[in-house]
Amino acid sequence: MMKKVAMIAAAAAMVLPLGLGAIAPANAEVTAFAATKAAAKKTTYTLASSKAVKKAAYHVKSGKPELFSALFAADKSTVSLTKKGTLAGEKTYYATKKMVVTNKAKKETLVFVTSGKTSGWVKLSKLTAGMFKAADGNKAGVKMADATTAGAKVTATAKKTTAKKATAKKTVAKKATPKKAVAKKATAKKATAKKATPKKAAAKGTTFTLAKSVQLKKTAFHFKGTKPAYFSGKFAADQPKVTLTKKGTLAAGKTYYATKKITVKQGKKNVQYLLITNKGWVLASQLVAGKF
Repeated sequence: MMKKVAMIAAAAAMVLPLGLGAIAPANAEVTAFAATKAAAKKTTYTLASSKAVKKAAYHVKSGKPELFSALFAADKSTVSLTKKGTLAGEKTYYATKKMVVTNKAKKETLVFVTSGKTSGWVKLSKLTAGMFKAADGNKAGVKMADATTAGAKVTATAKKTTAKKATAKKTVAKKATPKKAVAKKATAKKATAKKATPKKAAAKGTTFTLAKSVQLKKTAFHFKGTKPAYFSGKFAADQPKVTLTKKGTLAAGKTYYATKKITVKQGKKNVQYLLITNKGWVLASQLVAGKF
């Protein structure tokens, strides 16, 4: 019995070192395959010129222009550009600096743009001057919206057609039922005698010989006592005649303004009339100069 126990112990002692030795190399192999991140690539250009510019608006019309960070050399005219991202569309960017670089005799102009938290150098050839407007956005989105609307209209029409067909099936032909004739009561109309409305007599005008007509500087007038009448004036085209027709009377307590004056012959007398703004011709002798 003791011999058997001793043999089992010896066998176990021989197996354990071999198991541990097999595990160790596997762990070492996994540790050796650590991932490494590739560093951003820099491109160095010869710097031809660099200057600040007046703040100007730009936007992206198509594509996604590359956005760069720039590292300027201290002891020579070079600049290293490193891509840091791309510019999004449907936004306005503002340029404040400009530089011209050369690479193998090829010139390229870049501008430094900002918009919110976004800033960096972009090739000017990839930008469009001016602020972004909705019309500059994605036309495909508009077309898709139009297509969706058209689809919705077609669907709505189809639904209406189906509804009409369903209604037509449910319609049952109704038997014609004879309508009872309803005797209409004869209503006697009372004859109403129309009152004869007397026609307004046309205002009669008086024709005078025109002796003189002059333009006046706008002058204020008022009146005291009886309300003066004002007249419309019709002047003859081929002779010195004027026909005055009464239109109404002036209201009391107001200031009136005259702009013309005519002199007419009434019998052996010369009588003057003044043209009152927005009224007509008024006998000058019935007016008093000055404001009310």
